[in-house]
Amino acid sequence: MELILYILTYFLFAFNVIGYGNICAKKILSFNDRANIGYIGIYGIFTLTLISYISNLFIEHNYFHNLIILFLGIFFFIQYVLSIKNFRNNKDIKYLGFFLLISIFAILYFKSHDDFLYYHLSFIHNLTINKVEFGLGNFDLAFNHVSSLFFFHSLFSLPFTIDYFYFVGPALIMVFSNIILLKSILGFKKKVVFVDFLKIFIFIFINVFFYRLAEHGTDRSAIILILLSIVIIFQILDEKNLDKSKFENLIIFLTLIISLKSFYAIYGVLFLIIYFKFFKIYTISKFYKDFKIINISIIFGLLILFYNIAYTGCLVYPLAFTCSESFYWSMDVSRIEWAASFYELWSKAGATPAYRVENPTEYIQGLNWLGVWIDNYFFNKVSDTLFGLLFVVIFVFAIFKPKKIKFKFKKKYSLVLIVLIILLFEWFFNHPSLRYGGYHLLALIFFIPAAIILSNQDYIFSKNYKKIKIILIATLVVFASRNVDRILNENEIYKYNPFKSPTYKLDDKDYYLKMKKQNIYEKTNSCKSEYKKNHNCKIINSYRFFY
Repeated sequence: MELILYILTYFLFAFNVIGYGNICAKKILSFNDRANIGYIGIYGIFTLTLISYISNLFIEHNYFHNLIILFLGIFFFIQYVLSIKNFRNNKDIKYLGFFLLISIFAILYFKSHDDFLYYHLSFIHNLTINKVEFGLGNFDLAFNHVSSLFFFHSLFSLPFTIDYFYFVGPALIMVFSNIILLKSILGFKKKVVFVDFLKIFIFIFINVFFYRLAEHGTDRSAIILILLSIVIIFQILDEKNLDKSKFENLIIFLTLIISLKSFYAIYGVLFLIIYFKFFKIYTISKFYKDFKIINISIIFGLLILFYNIAYTGCLVYPLAFTCSESFYWSMDVSRIEWAASFYELWSKAGATPAYRVENPTEYIQGLNWLGVWIDNYFFNKVSDTLFGLLFVVIFVFAIFKPKKIKFKFKKKYSLVLIVLIILLFEWFFNHPSLRYGGYHLLALIFFIPAAIILSNQDYIFSKNYKKIKIILIATLVVFASRNVDRILNENEIYKYNPFKSPTYKLDDKDYYLKMKKQNIYEKTNSCKSEYKKNHNCKIINSYRFFY
């Protein structure tokens, strides 16, 4: 019974998201060709995250607040369903039902992401008990990592869910992305072109490499959206005139990507590629007039910057040059510089939970780290990923059996390919960890050339429809079977039985950041505290603020 309620609650949250997505599509976007419920779902995540950012300025995301959000979303979803003609035979509803059902295998897990218990949970929980606060980064490193995923998840804390549904964001991004890709791949066309093959490869990658939802964190959701954005960019470049709906999708996707992890702001260059293809600098007023969504994205971006400043005093943490010590709550710049160095050290295999190199500053300079990185990280993390990507390409080639190797692509793709190569070098020299932006770049190294070769074979879609279906079905079978195997392993190791209790593991110690913070925010007129030893103190509105 508990498992059934767990699944029904998950479905309820999905319908809630779609309800808000439909409102966004109708009221803000140019509602052309919006039948794809996958896009509507992404719009819903975008809209709810924006609502979360705004409402937390004034109120904590308590049960009352979140119940109102839920009831409104379900009301909007009912409106959406009633607007669908021939509901029973609607393909989008069938796609939604299918991918929600298959995603059940992924949402059942006992051991969550290491970062979830380290800081995700405490960050989210804090949003449910307090409105926006300033200077939290001074108290614990974990509060420096502001992500839109935490704000989105804070809306799903309810009396009947408590803190056990903070997988909804990654799960629904997977579901909606799969719908977008599958519906597009199987859509009627004469030939199977380059973008179609790229979508097939990305579909395989998402479901086979990212099958374990508990490992997604904030990184993999952003990576999935980056891959979809690359597809959209290629689609736009293929057309003589700008497709307004595709460009709006790109703006929404890039906004979400940057909000999930600030350092992905570098991918804003992809937006500029499309903008300068169809617009000039002096036509920016026309651009604003034609695309209402850009105004919403600017508000979204300003809120991202505001919350970063509120928590740390930085526009983009941990880039020290974006930080200011003029705010009384700002972190000391030396601490931020140390954090930036440590993250680089970690990504270059110079630190793990078990060890740290003797001279960190010298280690991260130049290519001093390369030998250790190859020994400790390339083998076997990166190498396994590369072999896996190679196997995917060989598998697809074995199905399609190309007769010739012809590497010819459209010149209009060149700039995108150059940008991706530059981003690959930037990743390798600065933060060569797969989770820090490496997965998708390595995948695209394999997938783009493979898609170009296959697109030069002049495959007719109708004659290769069965081959495509075999690949897609095999991918979903692998996704489901790997998750079933994982659940069986967790049952053996942790005695996890989803039929008895489907929720992931939590206990009181997982809230230590919340308890630590609450103790220092007691209402008082005195600065006397153990924290006074290492921090300055101010009394503001009868509350102690340490900095």
